Amino acid sequence: MKTKLLSILVNNHPGVTARISGLFLRRGYNITSFTGEETSSPEISRITVSVESTEENFEHIRHQVLKLYDVKKAVELKREEAIVKEFAMAKIMLTPESTRKIKEWYDNYDAVIIDADTEVLIFQICNTKEKIDSFYEEIRPYGIVETIRSGVIALSRGKRNIYGEDTLHY
Repeated sequence: MKTKLLSILVNNHPGVTARISGLFLRRGYNITSFTGEETSSPEISRITVSVESTEENFEHIRHQVLKLYDVKKAVELKREEAIVKEFAMAKIMLTPESTRKIKEWYDNYDAVIIDADTEVLIFQICNTKEKIDSFYEEIRPYGIVETIRSGVIALSRGKRNIYGEDTLHY
């Protein structure tokens, strides 16, 4: 099984995310990430679902998603043809040792301090899942207080887009 990405355009109506996630649940697929946001058109939202699946099962679930009320389009985003990122924040204890590592974390992970006080530092990082996982392992010895992640977001590279055009949509 591989992690597959499904990008979905939907009418921005109450219950649409519940119908989509319920479909995955009923079919027994494990969603590893589910993110969404209104597009520049307030009537349309875009949802990105990351799911563990075989190629055959993924295509089946994509077709099932397309049958749902309010779903306008559902396309696979292949990782090699997309920019795939996650956003995360991590709060760690402020110690002399963690202070010495800040430049290294910035250089290796693009981690930026967004808040600090006398006891803790809060970092933000926007990177791949693997880089964020690695960053979390790197900071673990310095006392993680708490962490949060956004889940996967992705866009096709170049001018191609979910609307099926090689031109600007807006």
